[in-house]
Amino acid sequence: MSVTEYLKWFEDHPGKMTDTYTHLGSSDADTVAYGKHEYGSTAEDLRKFTAGETGSRGSKMANEDALYRGKVFEAPNVYMTLRYLSKLTDPDNVTSTYPIMEPDVYEALQMASSVDHKLYFHKPVHIPVPGVKDQYITMQGEVINELKSQMVGNGELMRNYISQVQHQLVCSGGDFALVSVLSRTGQLTVYPIERDNEWIADYLKEVAEYWRRVEENDPYPEAIDNDYVADLNSLDESDTLIHLLEKRQEFEVKKKEFDDDKKAIDDGIKQVLKRFDVSKAFVGPFKISLTTVERKPQPERVVPATPGSTYEKLTVSLNKENVQ
Repeated sequence: MSVTEYLKWFEDHPGKMTDTYTHLGSSDADTVAYGKHEYGSTAEDLRKFTAGETGSRGSKMANEDALYRGKVFEAPNVYMTLRYLSKLTDPDNVTSTYPIMEPDVYEALQMASSVDHKLYFHKPVHIPVPGVKDQYITMQGEVINELKSQMVGNGELMRNYISQVQHQLVCSGGDFALVSVLSRTGQLTVYPIERDNEWIADYLKEVAEYWRRVEENDPYPEAIDNDYVADLNSLDESDTLIHLLEKRQEFEVKKKEFDDDKKAIDDGIKQVLKRFDVSKAFVGPFKISLTTVERKPQPERVVPATPGSTYEKLTVSLNKENVQ
C-alpha cells in the first residue's frame, strides 16, 4: 500500500464526524461551555467558523498531526483498555464495539458526537479513580470510551476532555464514560466519569445560545482576561473596604503571634516532661499527658467517588507598590 493510499484509509476511517456547520461536535464542547477552549479557540472563533465568516476554527488542538496521532493510537488503546478491564471484572462481562460506524446525534440542539469506542457492562464494574486512594465509580450498562493519545499537566483529567465526554453522554443518552489515555510512552490511564446533569443543564443553555448567535449573526462579547485587576479606589465604599482589610491584616499578625507563642509553650512543656522521663504528671491545678498515638492501618474498601467542587478562597496581601 502506498503512502497516499494509507493516508486516505485514515481519512475514510469509520466514525469520522460529518458536517461541522450543521451540528456541534464534542471537541467543541469546552469552547461553548466556558466561552474559550481550555487550550485553544474562543466561542466567537467557533461562531465565525460555523457562520462561514472564516475558514479557521482557531484551535491549537485541531491540527493534522494530532488527528493522525489519535487515529494511529486508537486500536492499541482499545486493546490495552480491554486488558485493563479484564483485571477488574470477568472478561465475559464486557462487550466491546469498535469501530463505531455512526455518530450519536441529539437533534434537539443540533449536537453530534463520533464516539471512539463503546462498551457494555452486563454486571456492575468498579472502576478506580486515578490518583485517589480507595475511590471507585461503579458502572453498568452502556459505557462510552473516549480514546486519547496525550495528557498534559499534573495527571488530572483535563477540563476539555470532561466537557467532551459530557457532550457525548447527552448525544448517546448514557450515564457512564471512560477516558482512556495511552501516552506516547505506552502508559495507559483510565479515568471513569459519571453523567453530570447539573453541568449538562448549564451546557445545554450555552449550546442554545451558541446557535442563536450563529443564526442571528450576533457576535460574542469580547472576553475579559482573567488577569484583569480592578481598581476599586474610586468606589464610595473604598474607605470601608480598606478599614476591613487593615483589620484583617492585624488579625493575621496576631493569629501568627498566637500560634508561635502556643507552639513555644507546648515545646517547653514537652521538654520538661522528657527531661524527667515522664508521660503523665500533675502540677498545681493542672494535669499533663504526653502520649504517642499510633494510627492503625485501614483496610482497602470500595467507597463512592467524590465529585469535584468549588470554594471561595480569599487572599489578601500588601500592595508593595503603594507602601512607602
